[in-house]
Amino acid sequence: MPQKQTLGQILVQKKLISSEKIERALGIQTGGNRRLGQILIQMGLISDEDLFSALSDQHGIPIADMNKDIAKEALQVLPRFLCKRYSVIPLGIEKNNVLNLAMVNPLDQAARSDIEAFTGMVISPFLAKEKAVTSAIHSSMPITFSSLLKPLVYNRTLKIACTIILVLSVVLGFFVNREIRLEKYGTISGAGDLRVFSNHEMLIGVEGKGAISLIGHGPYAKGFYSVVFDTTQELLTFVDEKKEALTNEQYEWIQWVALENLPLNNN
Repeated sequence: MPQKQTLGQILVQKKLISSEKIERALGIQTGGNRRLGQILIQMGLISDEDLFSALSDQHGIPIADMNKDIAKEALQVLPRFLCKRYSVIPLGIEKNNVLNLAMVNPLDQAARSDIEAFTGMVISPFLAKEKAVTSAIHSSMPITFSSLLKPLVYNRTLKIACTIILVLSVVLGFFVNREIRLEKYGTISGAGDLRVFSNHEMLIGVEGKGAISLIGHGPYAKGFYSVVFDTTQELLTFVDEKKEALTNEQYEWIQWVALENLPLNNN
């Protein structure tokens, strides 16, 4: 299998920039986490359109034509809150259950997996600019009461998610009238087999040996999120991968809940 070309190689091949200027930009990029494309734009060496064209060629992902009418039936597939969360908007529905989806970051595998699980459809990604997607969401996506309440969960965990929401309403109402007694470990509440752990703007809910729900707000993430896991190990793996998006207190607390309070074997 031929090796995928780098962004710099594609830009040089398209004669949009010289190899010397690429090397200079790579030297500036060293030691940081900035993307090469954004550095080149900030240096005035390429345009947004140049970068988009090169990224499309590099990853084999077509560029979305946001000027065309977006199919109305496609807009019903995803709720507005989910489109805003992942900076996406449906473009159309093809045969064989394929959803054409304009994405600011088509390489976001977590977003693609969540959206496929939510819709039950196969995602065909298209590259789109953030401003264009945001504008399309505001102008084309309807705001409905159900879209504000509909959670991102798998069908098999809908029952436990709804139960957790009800319990959280009681827990949050109780928290208004008192301070958290245990700063390090937070609080533990429950109803029947359901247990809910709460601390550091995060909640973990588990019903017996069933699915585990993580609901919370990371300091480097926009808004609240909800993720459901089948096993404790999946929760631990996810947290390790997202460690940089959490505070040390949040990471250590989730580790404590998982290792000290949840079953390692969820079968």
